[in-house]
Amino acid sequence: MPKQVEAGKLRNGSFVMIEGEPCEVRSVSKSSPGKHGSAKAKIKARGLFDEKDRHITKPADTMMMSPDMDKKVGQIVSQDGDVAQVMDMETYETEDMQIPDEFDVSEGDKIDYWVVDDRKLFKGVQE
Repeated sequence: MPKQVEAGKLRNGSFVMIEGEPCEVRSVSKSSPGKHGSAKAKIKARGLFDEKDRHITKPADTMMMSPDMDKKVGQIVSQDGDVAQVMDMETYETEDMQIPDEFDVSEGDKIDYWVVDDRKLFKGVQE
């Protein structure tokens, strides 16, 4: 279940929703509160699915949504080009998943993948 986090409490490597897209935080810098305003958090992040860089500045006490993430292990049942049918090793459900070109996988390989807000992200092949 998604949860809320304060913009000022985000750290490198944490995950947050920016512009409706799940992103990994790359850096956070905070400014001190001034005479006429509150502290600000400048957040630099990269989209998990589109790898687009995003930069936002928010008041440090602003609540932001954190995406719902599950890290899972699956096994490739069949493969057709860059689309593989993957079986979840816990529930034994099968679903189609896009495999990036830089990974060489074959039937029977075990893979790591994340389910982020009902979208699947291939992370790598297990050794």
